[in-house]
Amino acid sequence: MLDLLKESTPYREGPVLFSAALEPELELYANTEHFVHTMWEASELPAVWAAKLNRTRAVIVPTRFVADVCRSSGVTAPIEVIPEGVDPELYPWIERPAREGVTTLVVGTVLPRKHVAQAIEAWQLAFDDAPDARLIIKSRFQTAQSHGLTVDDPRITVIDDQEMVRGILHWYEQADVLLALGSEGFGLPLVEGMATGLPVVALSSEGQGDVCQDAGDLVLPVPPGSWEVADEPGYGRCGVRGVPDVREVAKRLTWVARHREEAAQLGVAASEWVHRNRNLWRKGPALLDAMETHMRPPRALRAR
Repeated sequence: MLDLLKESTPYREGPVLFSAALEPELELYANTEHFVHTMWEASELPAVWAAKLNRTRAVIVPTRFVADVCRSSGVTAPIEVIPEGVDPELYPWIERPAREGVTTLVVGTVLPRKHVAQAIEAWQLAFDDAPDARLIIKSRFQTAQSHGLTVDDPRITVIDDQEMVRGILHWYEQADVLLALGSEGFGLPLVEGMATGLPVVALSSEGQGDVCQDAGDLVLPVPPGSWEVADEPGYGRCGVRGVPDVREVAKRLTWVARHREEAAQLGVAASEWVHRNRNLWRKGPALLDAMETHMRPPRALRAR
């Protein structure tokens, strides 16, 4: 990143790839040839997004879910689906030692759409009488504190710090199962956990529905038990998003606890699938392919 900054030059002309939510800075490039790489986590886009996305040469999103939401919200610009992924060297398969009890991991900020409260409730339901069970909640940005998350179960550990490290393999390494219950545009912890060999209990709606569908039996899916209105600060009401059924999540956790060897083999196969199908290093070339295709006139961006 430092090398990119050092070698960069002031913007003069040429295509722009804007990779973010549709922040005000996008207006700097409104009259240029530009592409937007973004995502969303509910059934409708924010009110002003469609008009902004329709100014682009193409919109690049990580899941079919986000592409469908864009189209149903009025986006008529071309849409390309290019998944996110993991670096296999950063998130390899890990052989975990045999250990007493089951350690469950949740990775995500403590925001309403992440459904951390439902994760805690399901975990306590599954492991109510298991003194050696553990739950780790890996949050950041002090969102657990700012959103008033309190736990009175000594078996639960909350990490709320921003760790300035390359990846969080060390947290996945400590776990035996991952809960990925958030409403996501893609769901990066889901594929990170799978890459390291964890069986994953995943909410199979929004962006995570793509992985649940594509990976099939390599994920332990939980369909939404209900739906909630998506009302995000700064964006307003944006349709609905799924909420995991707590009892169904608890059933999946109980299965993992009672079938440790089978769950571990599931994790092995899941890791192989992610490394084959969600490799991060394929994304850059695919982005360039999409940009070269949709520029007018089409032209090469890569040095010959």
